[in-house]
Amino acid sequence: MLRAAAWGAATAILIAVPAAGQTTSPPGPWVLDVRGVTSAVPTDASFYPTLTSTVVPSRGFGADVGGHVYLFDVGPARVGLGGGVMFVRATTTAPASTQEGSATVGQRLSLTMRVIAPQISFNFGSRDGWSYLSAGLGIGSVNTEATDASPGTEESGLRRSLNFGGGARWFIKPRVAFSIDLRAHQMAGGDVTPRVSVFAVSAGMSIR
Repeated sequence: MLRAAAWGAATAILIAVPAAGQTTSPPGPWVLDVRGVTSAVPTDASFYPTLTSTVVPSRGFGADVGGHVYLFDVGPARVGLGGGVMFVRATTTAPASTQEGSATVGQRLSLTMRVIAPQISFNFGSRDGWSYLSAGLGIGSVNTEATDASPGTEESGLRRSLNFGGGARWFIKPRVAFSIDLRAHQMAGGDVTPRVSVFAVSAGMSIR
């Protein structure tokens, strides 16, 4: 996952270079992002209430919204401060089965992952388009629910969450850009659950 994040951030920088050469004005002064996101989700059974099946969600979909302001230059980079809020939901249903004439009810599982991800970013390019690398420390949670067979819920509570990655914005109009972000999230483990490490990909629009 870490290697994928590094390659993804490097790719975002490279593909944004042509757009960056159109003007000499620096990135910014601010942006708001609204993107759809897909992310891997925790698959460890300890995140769930009592399971009657080995089938658990492995990928979710949702939204990633946030904003950034751009403050000053450090060498070739423009430094920005901001962050995002990611919401991802994943579901799966284990089919009912019959063994020796007795029916076993299927189990529906749902997982909700939320992450608040403050970031400091280093941005390269111009106001017509720029790429960036960013990282920060925030909080996240993983909540799950089982219905049908063995219903129940499980909540992780708030946990420290490190995020790092990169992306790019291309302004197709003076105030509207196409935006992508490739980001790794590492959430601290709990008393009975392991550390969470997932990789998220989001794409959408930015405005300023």
